[in-house]
Amino acid sequence: MKIEVTHAPSEEEISAIYDGLVEYNVPYFPGLKERKIACLIRSEAGSIVGGLCGVIIFSSLHINYLWLSGSIRSAGYGRDLLATVEAEAARIGVENSFLDTYSFQAPGFYEKSGYREVGRFSNYPKEGVDKIFYTKKINRV
Repeated sequence: MKIEVTHAPSEEEISAIYDGLVEYNVPYFPGLKERKIACLIRSEAGSIVGGLCGVIIFSSLHINYLWLSGSIRSAGYGRDLLATVEAEAARIGVENSFLDTYSFQAPGFYEKSGYREVGRFSNYPKEGVDKIFYTKKINRV
């Protein structure tokens, strides 16, 4: 056995590690199905000008990305996206929502939307920036 360091792992090498981890987790998560979910905002021309993407795992929603173009930022669309995805998640039995953001992005927005900070990586990924983790209990419909 030897330990090898690479700064350019191949997709195959990454998959080998990921697949091994998934296989190890199977007994702990029987019946695991990840379902993707997205809410999209389209312009009149049909192009995406904002949206939210995430994954539903068991009774949890993990919001991976929320983005709004500059032209629609601060117009309430972020609030509408969260409300829409949370309502859909509640409709299908999801109980918790999780997300993370950087300190320069929108921590105040998430806190106003009912998210509670549960952790923080200080000075990550660089000095002066924190990565903040949030959770919210979703009310079932």
